[in-house]
Amino acid sequence: MKNRLIILLLFFATSFFAQDVNLAELEKIQFSGNDFFSDAELLDVVALKETPWGLWQSINSVIGIGEKAVYFDSLSLNDEILRLKSFYFNYGFFNTTVKSKYSIDTTENKARVQFLISEGNSSKYKNLEILGLDSLNKLEKWNIKEFSETDTTETYSYENVSIINGNIANYLKDNGYIFADVDSTLIYIDTTSNSVDTKIYFHLGKKYNISDIKIEMSGDGKDEVEEELISEIVGIESGETYSKYNIELGQSRLYKTKLFNIAVITSTIEDTVGIKVPLKISTEIGKLYQATPEVIMNNEDNRFNLGLGLGFSKRNFLGDARSLTLNASIAAQNIFDFIQNMSVTNTDVIGYADLRLILGQPFLFGESIDTRYEVYSTIQKRENEYNTIARGFKVGLNFELPQYVYLTSFGTSWNVENLQVLYQEDYLETIFNKVLSQDPDFDPAEVDSAAAALAKNISKSTNSLNTLFSFRFGANKTNDFVFPTKGYKTGILIANANLSQYLSSQILNYNLNSPLYYKVQVDFSLFPSIYYSKEDAFGIKFRAGNIYVYEGLETSVPYNQRFTSGGSNSVRGSQSRELVPEFNVVDLDINTISPSDLEAIFLDQATPGGLFQFEGTIETRNRLVGNVGVALFVDYGNTWSNAKAFRFDEIAVSAGFGFRYYTDFIPFRIDFAVKLYDPNSTVSIGNRSFWNDLFQIHFAIGEAF
Repeated sequence: MKNRLIILLLFFATSFFAQDVNLAELEKIQFSGNDFFSDAELLDVVALKETPWGLWQSINSVIGIGEKAVYFDSLSLNDEILRLKSFYFNYGFFNTTVKSKYSIDTTENKARVQFLISEGNSSKYKNLEILGLDSLNKLEKWNIKEFSETDTTETYSYENVSIINGNIANYLKDNGYIFADVDSTLIYIDTTSNSVDTKIYFHLGKKYNISDIKIEMSGDGKDEVEEELISEIVGIESGETYSKYNIELGQSRLYKTKLFNIAVITSTIEDTVGIKVPLKISTEIGKLYQATPEVIMNNEDNRFNLGLGLGFSKRNFLGDARSLTLNASIAAQNIFDFIQNMSVTNTDVIGYADLRLILGQPFLFGESIDTRYEVYSTIQKRENEYNTIARGFKVGLNFELPQYVYLTSFGTSWNVENLQVLYQEDYLETIFNKVLSQDPDFDPAEVDSAAAALAKNISKSTNSLNTLFSFRFGANKTNDFVFPTKGYKTGILIANANLSQYLSSQILNYNLNSPLYYKVQVDFSLFPSIYYSKEDAFGIKFRAGNIYVYEGLETSVPYNQRFTSGGSNSVRGSQSRELVPEFNVVDLDINTISPSDLEAIFLDQATPGGLFQFEGTIETRNRLVGNVGVALFVDYGNTWSNAKAFRFDEIAVSAGFGFRYYTDFIPFRIDFAVKLYDPNSTVSIGNRSFWNDLFQIHFAIGEAF
């Protein structure tokens, strides 16, 4: 009995002290001796995680946002050591040693863990050989050689070898070898020269062709879609070489039509005969008529807008997978004020309303070209400034690119638009006052009188017809579309305006009032991997744009084609469209311009925008805990009346920080920014009101770039 009592007491004591250790929160994880890999990279390797801030724990316990406390378990350290050694081994550090130690503050009930690492020397590639592919033809062997080239100055990594294996296997599966796969990978380590010989053995198998294609349809709309249409969309024919890529592409084409709730293409391996393999296309077709109400949140005009929308669509309209859609939307900073003041002449609110009819089709001239026709009417209202009505027609073509090309997107469009601008008299008076004050022959009283008279007597609207033919090129080489942490992406817009109207005027012998110009815009974003983490990113954005008018007046370029800076996706220390050039009257020869042209120029300058833009951002994005993150940024940029007017001392600079909440599909953000340098003001930053003049808050959806 006595022995049992002692054992029982020992059991409770052991349980008590073990529980005490387990309840120690893991406050800090440290690494030492790691020169090649950063702490952030190694933190991604180990399963241990540091406990979140007490504030986040409290928020989590109340509303579920944040994270729970993380407690330390010393028994897990051996597993963590194995993870770290395996990680180093896979990156060519074959003699790495790892030890651990920990300490527990019993007063604060906090634990600290330190991993002591001796990395040793890294090994380089000496030779990489691909075996088992002797039966391939010369072209196939040459292509595989391109996939398997390695740099002997690079440190060996199993990840790189795995990428090579995957690329070769995918290439083979795209060229008929349905069962091709890696048989084995042998690594020969030379510790004397710190080099690695790698031999990859492939199992090739037979080369297969498509025998026949079976189509299965289900769902509400199955009787309204023909099998021939599905086959045409997929684009795979009997007798052609089996290709995994073409199967995935065909499946993607089916989903793009929005006809199918489910679209799956499978190769029925069990029915394979000889060198032939059949395909099965399984689809579920939903209702072809659909009404879709929506809540709108966007950054239109670089402002956060909230609104409502309603769409009605008829899928497979007139066959051939066409879709006809009627969309109506309205959004504003204050949606209720906007709805109550819908009149075009009312300028007391900010927002827009849009109505458009869209016809989309996946084919053009028998080719897989995503084609979109739009007829639209859009009203934009700017508080106490001006309203615009844009009515137009647009044709857009998005081309399907081949498998191995640099570009990831390529499209072109042709847009014909009538743009009407209606101005508020008080707004015009303010603009004209600024313009006339530049003339030294006017004293202040004369400037005020002349500006008021001009604003009262001048026409309150402009009307222009413009056509724009444009090309867009894009390349996204980042590692993630939503939250990129490394890589880069670039986009280029090249457009020509009113050339078709010019040719028409020459043929039909009438005067052309619209300007002829080129428009070029380049966007480039770089994400250097300085954090070596999937949850932290450092980004650099650069944007430059230029409009070159080669026939007509620069001032007659439509406002919605000009460049503006400032806002949630631009220089965030400024309001939306705040950074625009001021009209300079000394640029004009008043004696050579007709009164009607002079009036048009004055009105054109009443809508802001420049013909040259230069701006950029440097930003760091870091996760705090869970889906919550923070960003620090510096923005710079401005717009100028043309490229010749560009000056470095007129580049505005702002800085700030923001919070992010990351969902599975898009982040929501709030940014706080202040002006560090404002070239549009003669008053020093220190003498200006912080809250009313220097500080800006922006609510937005998605990252700034």
